[in-house]
Amino acid sequence: MHSYTRYIRQSETYTVTSGDSQDPPKKQKQLKTFFSLYRNMDEIIEQNTDTIQPRVLNGSAHEFCNNTDHCIRPFMRHETRYRVAPDYKMAHCVVHKSMSTVITGIMCYLYNRNYYLKVDKQMNMSEWDKAALCRGDNTFRHLKSLQKKYNVSQTGGWSYSMITRDPIDRFVSGYVDRCIRVAEGSSPCNGCDKNMTCFILSEYERFKKQAIKGVLTNTFEDRHFYPQNWRCDIRSMRHKYEFIRYSSDPSQQLMEDLFKIARRQGVPENELEFIEDELTKNRKTTHTTAYSPAREFYQKRLRENPLLMEYVVRMFYHDFVILNYPFPEGF
Repeated sequence: MHSYTRYIRQSETYTVTSGDSQDPPKKQKQLKTFFSLYRNMDEIIEQNTDTIQPRVLNGSAHEFCNNTDHCIRPFMRHETRYRVAPDYKMAHCVVHKSMSTVITGIMCYLYNRNYYLKVDKQMNMSEWDKAALCRGDNTFRHLKSLQKKYNVSQTGGWSYSMITRDPIDRFVSGYVDRCIRVAEGSSPCNGCDKNMTCFILSEYERFKKQAIKGVLTNTFEDRHFYPQNWRCDIRSMRHKYEFIRYSSDPSQQLMEDLFKIARRQGVPENELEFIEDELTKNRKTTHTTAYSPAREFYQKRLRENPLLMEYVVRMFYHDFVILNYPFPEGF
């Protein structure tokens, strides 16, 4: 078992302890496969037996976040990545862990329908293969680049959309995907292995230091955990976006909201029917963590531990506020 020593933040000290005083010899890290995620629950449970202390800050999230440095600042500029379908004047800003693979595949199909259908008939493609078909041809990292390419004015009839996700749900999904399913490198997830307490506290410290310096390190893990409001130029674009709420089954709420936009933009019904068929028959991507034992374990552990929930709220406070998601009970 791990013995996590001390985390110091602001004027706070918090110690995570376990029953053993020494770490075992370090084992060489191996890349986790999709299928290994569900087979080693004993190790996951063993690494999460540390005793978690009470909350550091009491009161509501608004009380301890407003006009203080306890919570991570909003509107750092991490990444903007538009996937476009110019025939229908549609642009969607993609966010990690918010159906990015699915929406990228949809926008690729709308961008180059004939090529997409031709390849799809020839190959048994995964969702990721389909998302990669456009090879970035319909991708823009800046709104100005998009507007220049297609001679778009601010009021040129284009739609701008973004899928948002409940911050708690997004964090747990990202944690299981990046720290359990595919733990990359010699010291993945801030060196915390499978211990969620260690990761939450260390990631909070990483976010805070990067926000203070104004420089983002953008590691493999960070890209999947950075706040949603750090992406897609939300500071300047939030009043232009049509926000689509994430749903674990894309054939339900996502399809309803996206199709409403698509129909308004002139996408024919036969193309929407093709997308619907794809979403209905391919409900899971390799990144899916929903309903796995690991996901259920970490979700329960987070929601039943007020201190861990406090630090997740501190990290994503502005996502809750800006994207209009309810705070967890007690906050």
